[in-house]
Amino acid sequence: MSNNSLQSRIDQGPMTFAQYIIIAIGFLLNMVDGIDVVAMSVAAPSLSQEWQITSVEMGYILSAALFGMMFGALFLAPLGDQYGRRKIVLIAVLLTGLSMIITGFIDHSLSLMIIMRTVCGVGIGAIFAIAATLGSEFTPDKYKNFVISIIIAGYPFGAMIIGPIAANIIPNYGWQFLFIAAGCVTLVIFVLAYFRLPESAEYLEGAQIDPQKKLAAINQILQRIKKEPLETLPERMKKEDHSIIRVGALFTSDLIKSTLKLWVIFIMGFLAIYFLLLWIPLLFVNSGYTMVEGIYALTLNNLGGLIGITIIGLLTTRYKLAWPVGCFFAITAGLMTFFALTKPTDLTTLYVLMMIIGVFNNGAISAMYAVGARVYKTYIRTTGVG
Repeated sequence: MSNNSLQSRIDQGPMTFAQYIIIAIGFLLNMVDGIDVVAMSVAAPSLSQEWQITSVEMGYILSAALFGMMFGALFLAPLGDQYGRRKIVLIAVLLTGLSMIITGFIDHSLSLMIIMRTVCGVGIGAIFAIAATLGSEFTPDKYKNFVISIIIAGYPFGAMIIGPIAANIIPNYGWQFLFIAAGCVTLVIFVLAYFRLPESAEYLEGAQIDPQKKLAAINQILQRIKKEPLETLPERMKKEDHSIIRVGALFTSDLIKSTLKLWVIFIMGFLAIYFLLLWIPLLFVNSGYTMVEGIYALTLNNLGGLIGITIIGLLTTRYKLAWPVGCFFAITAGLMTFFALTKPTDLTTLYVLMMIIGVFNNGAISAMYAVGARVYKTYIRTTGVG
């Protein structure tokens, strides 16, 4: 790699404080994602009782955020490859925070609730894709897999902490206050990101702007993270065709197989994750347990996810990604099959199973983001990960 290349500058020397701040912001962005998604899950028993809505109607509310996440990842996140990672992620965080606050003021309107959950999901989907991409682009190559795992760990961390908080807030202040508080926390993270999160230098390297302005902008970012500035702009090893439709770029002859494989793995993995994230509290209540017991089961599932993401992140610094990911998915399948066949009712057994399933399922999915970040080149990286 040329000594004048952007990646060589980031690879040189130890990680600086400014780089750690960028990674921390990525973690916090995913943390508010986890809080905002799971807020509805833990509020579902109270909301369904207060509004007297059926499980099918609650299913529409829970699914609305997921539909929005799909839309945000597919259409909003790719704009980060065209207009800049920083700008789009800030828009997404603002959208998420405001929609959460509005949700707290909705009164017995199923249609408005579905709309707001969809809007919130759009922001969450974009954040989830861009945060990992942005963090990886400020990380030395040998640490990329681990750093992406750490940033993704923000999601189960947020989902984990919202459980105990909700168990105290909802009985005393109502589910509405939970959404207002979560929205305010999201807006605080927006302010932090606005002042401390720089634009991606890799994005700027490929941006269609004046070369002198580009060099100055890149060097300003390199100096901010205490790296040696570039003397000249490095020649691109290969000129990419930026005129191609962004999503269409994932299906070129050299990428279509990788894209389809990634999609199948993510779809199957997320089927399991979101079934558990969105339905554990309500299923516990419907099975005769208390709302608090359901919330703690969900909390343990996300604690397991946090542990699993850390473990697989460390493993991927020593082994190729495929083996740890494959083993984690296989163990998840075995655990869920065991759960379905044995139908445990003992609360301790349920708690343990929820936690262990979280370890392996969340761990596997988090490592897949590292796979995606390596499969796709800079000019379509956010699009591919989204």
